[in-house]
Amino acid sequence: MVRSMTPDDGSSSTPARGFTLVEALAALAIFAMAVLVAAAFLQAHSQAARRLEVRSALVHAAETTLEEIRGGTRSLVSANLDPGPERALAAGPSLQTSVKVDAGGAPDLYRVVVTSRSAEAGEPIVIVIESMVWRP
Repeated sequence: MVRSMTPDDGSSSTPARGFTLVEALAALAIFAMAVLVAAAFLQAHSQAARRLEVRSALVHAAETTLEEIRGGTRSLVSANLDPGPERALAAGPSLQTSVKVDAGGAPDLYRVVVTSRSAEAGEPIVIVIESMVWRP
């Protein structure tokens, strides 16, 4: 087998290899769309995580208030409560907790409804916990 040792002067009939400008721009456009979709997904995920964090803080505030009432450290009266710095941190400054106490239908039995409210990204979040409390 004999090979010819002629230099390649660019006049060969085989096409050049590589990407055209149109192909490179199309790939760049696809990559940019993928980045935009990923950014939108990450933003939605972070907002959902923040709403879940606020919701968890509201449940904690409502449950803590109810346990204080059950334990006798908080009086058994209807009231709007001051959130306190430890409760307001996770739920934000708009945390509001209220207690509503009604007669439970039997002597010394009370129906207690604890409502915690806050807002995240302009959407209100409300947690309501209802329980019966017996106080002799």
